[in-house]
Amino acid sequence: MTGQIPILSLATFLFAQAAAAQGTSLAPSDPKRWDTSITIGWLGGNKEQLAGEWNDWYDTFATSVDVGRYWTPHFKTDLGATFTTDGDVYSQERFTVPGQSFPVFFSREHRFAIRALNLSAAYQFLENTWVHPFAGAGVQLAWERHRVETPFPTAFGRDGRGPFPVPLPPDASGTTFDPRPFVLGGAKFYVSEQGFIRTDLSAAVDGRGATRVWWRGGGGIDF
Repeated sequence: MTGQIPILSLATFLFAQAAAAQGTSLAPSDPKRWDTSITIGWLGGNKEQLAGEWNDWYDTFATSVDVGRYWTPHFKTDLGATFTTDGDVYSQERFTVPGQSFPVFFSREHRFAIRALNLSAAYQFLENTWVHPFAGAGVQLAWERHRVETPFPTAFGRDGRGPFPVPLPPDASGTTFDPRPFVLGGAKFYVSEQGFIRTDLSAAVDGRGATRVWWRGGGGIDF
């Protein structure tokens, strides 16, 4: 009987430790009101009105910086900035050669880059746990730079005749303001009381459907 006492004492201690561990969370019980994160990812833009079906989306690298404010443990608003590198699509344009009964086609390169402010509100599910899924909506205030170039200023006819010099419109560039509403969903995964990994997927939409889609992942802190 005497030898069983240490064993019972050890079992009681281990049970108490296990019970305490079950209530432990990496997220603080008194969460901070602000967070900030830096993320990188991919952005795709829909240009179906400009390019063919095989080439109607451009793909580019994107990076973002966000600052968020928690108004309740579950509701927050975010202000962020997104920057992309250049992505491109190609359009097919036509012209008529004098004395030839069918048109000749040539290719033009359209390059796009975005600078944007993202304003959003989201509902964060769960509380005082290491993973926090969230879903929300907002508006992306985007300035889209568009550059047009003609890499091959000649074209050939269907019968192999040519090359014909292309009557080039001037290469052009410009920036347009293109605000779009968007929806988003993602999650924060806590690796310490204040540090987390964030990943989310967003889609900007208009009457035609999705016009921009972006995925990103990175890290941040609560403060």
